[in-house]
Amino acid sequence: MKNKLILIGGYGAAGKSTFARNLSQKLNIPCFIKDTIKETLGDGFGPESGEVFEKGGWATFLIMLHITESFMHAENICILESNFKMSEIEQIKILLEKYNGECLTFRFRGDLDIMFDRYSNRDKERHWVHKSAGNREGFKKVWSSRFGLDELNFGQIVDVNTTDFANVDYDELYNIAKNFIEE
Repeated sequence: MKNKLILIGGYGAAGKSTFARNLSQKLNIPCFIKDTIKETLGDGFGPESGEVFEKGGWATFLIMLHITESFMHAENICILESNFKMSEIEQIKILLEKYNGECLTFRFRGDLDIMFDRYSNRDKERHWVHKSAGNREGFKKVWSSRFGLDELNFGQIVDVNTTDFANVDYDELYNIAKNFIEE
């Protein structure tokens, strides 16, 4: 069996987590969502610990990386979902090279004004470890420059525009992933 990994990255509020959960269920593949792990760490440390809020993202990624390496060592496939930063992308690259891994990468993006509106609308419902959307221009600046979406370019790349969820052909995306794992 070949070492395989599915990455789902992209902008905040682009639908990454929902897609990752659905893909995991449809293909019966474990999925690790960075925000879910970060929220669990936050619950463990409690809101009085500013460390989780400030450094929880990196700690969460290191946990995800360790779990992924265990899967790859055992020649099992898993899904990682995050808004991958450049430092995280470099670590994934090292892991894929170490295990001669093949990768399918979904990059979720869309109109940043729409992403901001979605993100802002869910601010009040989100776990305390997450930062608020802030203002529109700041949000757009962060998402267009801070995260390495274009550098998230491992293996087969599938760009997904989620400006309008109704225009996304999720069945096609599931079939792409199914074909990848069955190759």
